[in-house]
Amino acid sequence: MTSKRVSMEMVRILVRALAMAHCCLSYAESPASEAVRLGSVAPIQRNWHALEFQATGVAGSVITRIDLRKASGTDIQTMLLDGTSLKLPHAAASRVVEMDVHSRAQLLVGSAIETRERLWFNEEDGLPLQLTRIRRGNKPSSKQYRFGDDGVYRLRKKPDTKTEAGRSPEHWSRSSESFYPLPEGECPSVLESLQLLYLLTSPQYGISQASQTLCVFNRKRVYRVEIWAAKSGSLDVEYLQLVGGVETRIRQTMQTIHLVLNSRPLKGATAAKPFSFLGMQGEIHFQLSDPGRVPLRISGQVPGFGMIDLELKKLVGCVQQDCIRPSHWVNP
Repeated sequence: MTSKRVSMEMVRILVRALAMAHCCLSYAESPASEAVRLGSVAPIQRNWHALEFQATGVAGSVITRIDLRKASGTDIQTMLLDGTSLKLPHAAASRVVEMDVHSRAQLLVGSAIETRERLWFNEEDGLPLQLTRIRRGNKPSSKQYRFGDDGVYRLRKKPDTKTEAGRSPEHWSRSSESFYPLPEGECPSVLESLQLLYLLTSPQYGISQASQTLCVFNRKRVYRVEIWAAKSGSLDVEYLQLVGGVETRIRQTMQTIHLVLNSRPLKGATAAKPFSFLGMQGEIHFQLSDPGRVPLRISGQVPGFGMIDLELKKLVGCVQQDCIRPSHWVNP
């Protein structure tokens, strides 16, 4: 899959920015953290592994937590699908990164919808290996996407009865298999959509007002994702920062980098569903701290909610030995 590999430089970038993602759905606030003065703390630069975002609007609320960790050998052996006809990329246990995204959307009317996505990808070259997505609540389902050199294999499961819906996905009896070929010669590399968070928040990723294009697999097909920098500005923020057991309340105005993301299916492809990132569709906006590139706000359209702003509420820093090292990925 050399024609579809992201350059070494670019892939390491993508894995490091994900190295920031884990959090709980709720967090405790320390009175001592309130002692921080406005504007007295600089944002952490690339040594976090956990993030938590919240959005509240007239239609309901959304909580998203993101966790990035190094995958263990046991994880790789038990979680990655094998036995498909794909030419599977090599996965070395010491160099595989797992990104875990847990979201809960609560509408004012109706039950909550919970989704959990777990993505594994190579730290060395950024190649996605597998994505598992479980949805509970309305229309529960489980989908496993196994990435190969020539395409993506999908195993889908759904509960057949209400009784099954209350059990874990491995007990759901309705299943189907699908295969989605990757384009030949149109993309030097194909990423998975969750990897965009890591790429955009990496200081090594060059930003300019001229748009840059990536090929990204999302919802059964490959999209061209365009990214460009809009006018920079400032943003009032308030979030809890936890580093080495020390809590700090960050409450200040930060200068920001404003990135805009848009997408379209590859030429000749028909998209049954629009591109989606963290449940958002259409044009998606990122407000990153400058310096540091901490993701402070992510905005976009969510079906059933309308336009939402996911605001950073908690950032957990990694200790030295657990930090995922800077990658060597380069711009596409």
